[in-house]
Amino acid sequence: METLSAFFARYQPQAEESDAWGALRFQVTSYLCAELPPNELITSARAIVTDAQRILVVRDPQGRHILPGGRREPGETPEETVHREVLEETGWTIEHLRLLGVRHFHHLTPKPAGYSYPYPDFLHLIYHAVPGRYLEHARHTDGYELEAGFVPLTALDRQALSASERIFLTAALQTQS
Repeated sequence: METLSAFFARYQPQAEESDAWGALRFQVTSYLCAELPPNELITSARAIVTDAQRILVVRDPQGRHILPGGRREPGETPEETVHREVLEETGWTIEHLRLLGVRHFHHLTPKPAGYSYPYPDFLHLIYHAVPGRYLEHARHTDGYELEAGFVPLTALDRQALSASERIFLTAALQTQS
């Protein structure tokens, strides 16, 4: 099994940020890469979804973001996860997945009692996808996401994006060219 440090030794960090989920604190490092990291550390898969002129934006209680997706379920591949999660959060099917990179989360706080996820490190895969069909009935309206929809790329407030969102958006838009 390849170690996480050996995997990341081949890539340059593109963005480094701090994040917090309640009492949990993390150092988050984003990498652009086209290969999968160690599978056992992948807890989530997300996608930047664009067509020629628009990007899918999700609003939740914390604000707006461009990375719909979420946690892997047991036995799911990352690709199955991102398809399911984007559909549940937005109502959109996605096509033409292309791996853009990885967000590496490193815990800065002690492991909580009963914590069932990889510790001290876990990974989110970031893909680029294009929209397929909108299936209104498939969107979970009782979840964390309040709304989702496409906005023109020219109207996207890039200054409001995190450093990692900007890195992955740039990479996604380069794949469209």
